[in-house]
Amino acid sequence: MSLDELQQITKTQKRYLIAIEENDFDSMPGTFYVRAFIRQYANAVGLDGNELVDIYDGKGEPEDIESAIQYETLDESRTQMYDENSQKKRFMSSLPAIVFSLIGLAIAIVVFYITWQDRQSSPMIQAPASEVIRESSTEPSSESSSQPSSSTTEPSTTTTSSAPQVPTEVKFESESGTTVNMSATNVVAPAKLEFSAVTGPCWVGVYIATAANSDNGYFYQKTIQPGDPQSVEIPAGTTQIVISLGASEYMEFKVNGQNAGFNPNNTGIGPRNINMSLAYTQTEQTEQTQQPQ
Repeated sequence: MSLDELQQITKTQKRYLIAIEENDFDSMPGTFYVRAFIRQYANAVGLDGNELVDIYDGKGEPEDIESAIQYETLDESRTQMYDENSQKKRFMSSLPAIVFSLIGLAIAIVVFYITWQDRQSSPMIQAPASEVIRESSTEPSSESSSQPSSSTTEPSTTTTSSAPQVPTEVKFESESGTTVNMSATNVVAPAKLEFSAVTGPCWVGVYIATAANSDNGYFYQKTIQPGDPQSVEIPAGTTQIVISLGASEYMEFKVNGQNAGFNPNNTGIGPRNINMSLAYTQTEQTEQTQQPQ
């Protein structure tokens, strides 16, 4: 029986129970309380309280009481045993709390990582400091020619020939820190960028110096979610663009259907500024006109 259980039964403070066991009656509050505590203690453990009070008063001990009680030799005191048992009980009782605390810590770490990734994907990237060539527009010139009319004319024949279309070729040129240089050749206008988020959201910004954005800001920007690919067409005549990515490890993109491998060296994750030059295909047309002699 533990001291805690004995205290509940006898309604006696534990320190007085320990004093009774250790015969330390001087630390107890008077002989009246000592006798009462001895009786309560004895009744709780199945002994004769009056008999023990008589022994406490010095009236002598029956000759057979020594033989009736079997003593057990302990290597340590009851208090030490109680303390050890209490420590074990406290540890076992606190074990679920420790397990749940570790689980909570793991969840907090995962939430912190996801939050950090979301912040990386937010549109907080400043306009890249790279030279951008403003799009130019050309207006076709027309030439009019007149020929003297004659009484007899023959129909003219026009022959147009063009070179076979070559697929767009996207190349990784170089990189320095988070800045990547790339080129796209044989681009058929209008150039089309296709973005796909792989395993997580990624913020995308396409920077082009145009009159529409006053040569400042992004021509296109959006946070792209997995399973929701997006595309944007580049204005005709644009020869230089900058593609800014937030969480670049989540992003894949194509130029006119051709994959753009912007991190072939696996140099890390996080933001990327991709400077890309565009070179368009050249179409040659030949016109032959037959005129009467």
